[in-house]
Amino acid sequence: MINIIQLAPVCNTWTTKKFDDVGKEIEICPSCSSLHTLTYQPKKSSVVWRWHIYLPEIWNHGDWEQVQLRSVQVPLPIAQCKKCNQLIKIYPSFLVKGTTLTLPALIFIAFVYESSDLTWRDMPQKFCAEDDTIAHSTLYKAVHRLGKLGLSIGQELKNLYSKYFPVSNIEQFTGWPPPKSIFTHTVIRELGARRCIAMLLPGMAGSVDFCKRFYQYTDALNRIFTRLRLPPLYSIRHPDCRTAA
Repeated sequence: MINIIQLAPVCNTWTTKKFDDVGKEIEICPSCSSLHTLTYQPKKSSVVWRWHIYLPEIWNHGDWEQVQLRSVQVPLPIAQCKKCNQLIKIYPSFLVKGTTLTLPALIFIAFVYESSDLTWRDMPQKFCAEDDTIAHSTLYKAVHRLGKLGLSIGQELKNLYSKYFPVSNIEQFTGWPPPKSIFTHTVIRELGARRCIAMLLPGMAGSVDFCKRFYQYTDALNRIFTRLRLPPLYSIRHPDCRTAA
């Protein structure tokens, strides 16, 4: 079976999607390069559980009771080529290898941690239902691995920022409060995470169109991360990050 990634910035659209036309969306078989030979195989397809963030259309920074972090079933459709019979499993691009958080959830959690006084333990209590709660350690690990990623792909990330965003020099973004971490290696990870969320400054969060900008930003990051063909977050290693989270 071959695994491929299909660009899919919006989780809600993907989870309600009908995959009968997958052969029209993926025109070329990744195995034999035949045209228009893929057919959806619903009986062979599967789902995975992931954590996704839900925000109202108008959200102000600090209105935590309006934020929801919930588990959701994400379909992983399988198609088969009528020419070579190869099975192809299709992953949406908002799934990030190495974490159970979707990309929007990962970016939002990193943004909230860096721009507010909430702790890792606070966020599951604020954002999750009592019967559907994520471990705070999962949030910690995901954001700190994102920080390692921001450090390890610094120059390439800058180059892609210049393509997808009007302001290309991510090092010029300032305005964050001091890092919350105490130890040097965790402070470094925080700074790396801030590279990946550089345009979501605290000062940008006060206006009514924050959610619009947030989803535009995560859509662009989705395209950047897909372009980079990222390794799993949990496999990232950086010389300044000696201790595993």
